[in-house]
Parts: sequence; structure tokens; C-alpha cells
Amino acid sequence: MSILERKEREKAERRQAILKAAKEVFFKHGFEQASMDMVAAESELAKGTLYLYFKSKEELYVSLAEEGLAAIDEMIDDAMRTAKTIEEKLLAHTEAYYNFSQKHQDYMRIFMAIHAGALHGKVEPERLAQLQNAKWRRFKQAEDLIKEGIAQGIFRKDINPREIVLMVWSSIAGAIMMSSERCNHTAMFDGVDRKVFVMNIARVFLEYIKAKQVESPKRLSSRARAKKVALLT
Repeated sequence: MSILERKEREKAERRQAILKAAKEVFFKHGFEQASMDMVAAESELAKGTLYLYFKSKEELYVSLAEEGLAAIDEMIDDAMRTAKTIEEKLLAHTEAYYNFSQKHQDYMRIFMAIHAGALHGKVEPERLAQLQNAKWRRFKQAEDLIKEGIAQGIFRKDINPREIVLMVWSSIAGAIMMSSERCNHTAMFDGVDRKVFVMNIARVFLEYIKAKQVESPKRLSSRARAKKVALLT
């Protein structure tokens, strides 16, 4: 390994060490209370060293959010790889999101803080736009699946795919938040299997958007004849 390669590896390792320390600090103290001094102490690095890698705690927060999005992307891709039908893919998408929310509650808190505007006006608009685009890529994936389902006659033609995705996401995100251990509503979920509950939300929406199957005239005629024979006997 050359000197340059070793230095690059050391830089990458130090960056990851800073992110790991920042994760601990943010998850323990929250975004508002956390500081670069805390991250420096947790990482056992000089505060000045942190600024060589990240300009501010806001940039650190964005980097952790990007790390979380990469993790959820991987889980969704893995889940959808074995799904065959459009409905199976949509359910796999939902299940992966739920599994991520339980496995990585720390990242979920970061996402919720960003949704609540924690970074508004504190991060370069371009960087925040990149983060939003990465997040919306998965929404677009679900939207495209619904559009494909409409084209194949699986789903109703009178629905708005984006509206459906937003409705499902809002319902599922709300259910996950309300049933989390950090929420005051957990008693409401006593005796409720939370994963089954979330998956049933997705299934209800799938039933809602399914196209009604119209029986062919030939089949209707056969059924009418069978009914007539039954009446005569």
C-alpha cells in the first residue's frame, strides 16, 4: 500500500469515527442540545480536527441522514429482490420500511427532526435538496409501481398514484411514530402486533386501489343458465 493510499484510508476511518461519535451524541442529547465540543469529546479528537471533515454540526447531521437513507435503500432493495408481483413489491417496500424503523430507531429520529424543520436555514439549500431527492427516490419507486399496476389493469384508473403513496406513507409513518416506545400512545397498542398492524394498513390501501374485475358476458351467461337449471330442479 502506497503512502497516499494509507493516508486516504486513515482519513476515511477518521471520518467514520467522527460520524460514529456524532451518532452517539445526537441520539443521547438531541440535535438542539448537541455540540461539536461533545462530538470531539466522544471521538477523542481535537475540535479543530472535526472541522477538517465537517463544517458544522448541521453538516454532521445531514451526513448521518444520508447514511440512514443508504441503509434503508439497501433494506428495501433486498426485500424487493424476491418479490414478483406489483402487489408483493409494494408490500415488501412497506415491510422493509417498518423493519428499518425498528432496527434503526436512531436514524428514524433524525429523519423526523429533519421533517420538523431542524435544518431549515442552517444547511446549504443544495445539500438539503440532495437529501430530499434521495428520500423522494423511494416515494417515486412506489409511485411508479402503482402507475405500472394501473397500466396493467391491476389498479383502478381513477386514482392519483402520488396521492395514494402520500396517504400510505402518512398512515404508516404515523402508526410507527405512535407505537414507538418514545411516544405517549404506546398503551393504545397493548395487545396489538405492531408489524401486523402496519402491514394491514398497506393491505387495506391495496384493496382500495384494486380494479374491479368485470365478468365476461360468456361467464355471466353460464352463471345465468346454471341458476335457471337450479330453479327448475
